[in-house]
Amino acid sequence: MSTRRILLLEDPHQWGGVYTMTRTLVQALSAQGWQVTPLSWQQTPWAQLVDAAKRHDVIVASHNFGPTYCGAALKAITGKPLVSWVHGPLLDVLHEVGTSLLKKMWLKLLYQQVSQFVCVSRTTQDSLLGFITLGKQQCCTVVPNGIAPMPEGQTIHVHAGHGGEGTPPLLLGYVGRLSAEKRPHLLLDTLRFLPAEAQLGIVGDGPIHRKMVHDGLDLMHQGRVHFLGKHPSGASLYKPWQMTLLTSRYEGCPLTALESLACGVPCVSLPIPAMRELYDLDAPYLLARGDAPVALAEAVMTVLNLPEQQVRDDMARIVARHSVEGFVREWQEVLHTC
Repeated sequence: MSTRRILLLEDPHQWGGVYTMTRTLVQALSAQGWQVTPLSWQQTPWAQLVDAAKRHDVIVASHNFGPTYCGAALKAITGKPLVSWVHGPLLDVLHEVGTSLLKKMWLKLLYQQVSQFVCVSRTTQDSLLGFITLGKQQCCTVVPNGIAPMPEGQTIHVHAGHGGEGTPPLLLGYVGRLSAEKRPHLLLDTLRFLPAEAQLGIVGDGPIHRKMVHDGLDLMHQGRVHFLGKHPSGASLYKPWQMTLLTSRYEGCPLTALESLACGVPCVSLPIPAMRELYDLDAPYLLARGDAPVALAEAVMTVLNLPEQQVRDDMARIVARHSVEGFVREWQEVLHTC
């Protein structure tokens, strides 16, 4: 079965899970002999985009907003099939930003132009299909994110002291954007329910950074919270910690959690649907029993008391189900059907 030429429309941002997965897809398909041309839908002249679409067999939008809008216009001009990659639960995303009824109606019309949707999880697929009804010529496939080998990355300096009387510190980490949908403020309250030796390193930046610094001044003065800024992706973001924490309001197929597990570091999360989908089969103890910070703190202590080998084995099974080999194989099947 011959490969097809792929035009991939991407955002210019060079950070975040969508960017990481877009790079993973381009590299994995290229390694299999596919011709993949990534172009920024915002920074590439329109005439060049139209010419590229004519010269390729399939248009792939790196996510279901801006790139898909552009892809729908290119499909209308060239007739080439359009694949829209859906990363997050659409209904939650639209609710979070307060999308108007008019915009939702427009989106439903625009999504009728998509030939095939690729969702990163069943959670994401269920949300998409709760928003639209697929047409007769449309289909929707679940292709979970795949974890490629991670570079070591830039070393981060961990400020680790003692909890008192020689007690070794319990080092916890957070890697992600400091924005409302990630609910990072819950990290501070979680830390207050943990023993004094627990410390939290926060890697990332975002619009609520200043508020978090203000709200966490007491913990910073105690040496328990450290804001470490943005760092390039790599294993070094996870390996300093004994556990990472995830407090998001919603996720699709959370790359931070997968990367943490791939580095051998448990990621403890609030029990949102995407995380239940990821953990329920192998490691339900990585999920808090409720949405409150105290429940997340209790989950941290539960994991600490489990046999290390059990936790490592459970994490390895989860990571194995998200191999980059399986990821690219399923994407190739999608692209061959377009």
